[in-house]
Amino acid sequence: MPPLAPETSRTTLLAALVTVWVLWGSVYLAIRIVVDEVDPFQAMAQRFAAAALILAAIVVVRRGARGLRVSRREVGALVATGVLLVGLGNGLQALAQVRGLPSGVAALVVATVPAWAVLLRVATGERPSSMTLAGVAVGFLGLAVLVLLGHGVGEALPIGAVLLCLGSSISWTLGSFLAGTLALPDDLFVVATYQQLVAACCSSLLAFGHGERFSVDYSVGGWAALAYLVVACSIVSFVAFAWLLTHVPLSLTATHAYVNPVVAVLLGWAILAEPLGAPVLVGGGIVVSAVVLIVTAERRPSDPLSEGAPVTAITPVGEANAPSEGRNYRIVRPQSLPRAGTDEPCRSHE
Repeated sequence: MPPLAPETSRTTLLAALVTVWVLWGSVYLAIRIVVDEVDPFQAMAQRFAAAALILAAIVVVRRGARGLRVSRREVGALVATGVLLVGLGNGLQALAQVRGLPSGVAALVVATVPAWAVLLRVATGERPSSMTLAGVAVGFLGLAVLVLLGHGVGEALPIGAVLLCLGSSISWTLGSFLAGTLALPDDLFVVATYQQLVAACCSSLLAFGHGERFSVDYSVGGWAALAYLVVACSIVSFVAFAWLLTHVPLSLTATHAYVNPVVAVLLGWAILAEPLGAPVLVGGGIVVSAVVLIVTAERRPSDPLSEGAPVTAITPVGEANAPSEGRNYRIVRPQSLPRAGTDEPCRSHE
């Protein structure tokens, strides 16, 4: 394993990794439980609004009310990324599950985000390595196997729902691309706060346009799932991920991209009795292999961030609980994150 920051204990590292692996992998299951009781966009609006309030409170406690101030330029960036990354990225995936897509399969479809990101880079003139392009081809092959094999063995997936989930992945990819070019606030908690707030507004508008009615008519299990999405997936996993980014190499942190779909599939099978047949095992296995291939190919030995230096200059693009768990990252100046072991606010971002 790459060297860690000197103050990093193996126990803390393992706890943070398991937190990110399990909580982000379980987000699909929690969403499925919630949208089985309340309309999808309405449920997501409630989730994002609650998470935004909690994150805002964290910012105020750490930095005071002034910590929430943003510039006009940053407002535009937050609106764009909030809509694409969080609002549509989560909302379309939730709607796909309502339309019959199993939660585990949704996770596997969302896992193609790294492949879409590579295609977008190619479209903008970049030349990824042949290994990266091979990973993209393998990823889309896995997606095709997932859909076509399901039809062949009588486990057909709802195509409309698959397309909605693909739309979620593409929206997330576009949001990630824009986030790498736009000016965002210094503090990553501030970024998450406003992106969740924007997503709550976006989801509310979509709920209205979709004819959904406001409801909080949850069962005890539904309330528990909603609370889990807000607290565990939006707050706890976010803190764990931020800690990993400031203490360990990116290559280790990025393992969530291929662990999360596996966790999601297993949870869907174990708790919701979702089928774990040949389409999911074969197609899903190919998709996860593609993610491993892309992540490995993008880890260049010449990059000091992959050589064992603790990552103090990488921030997640978007909010921490979004379904993709195949996230992209952008490099920022080292002082952009709070110093390890302190609550000192950051001063510059990118």
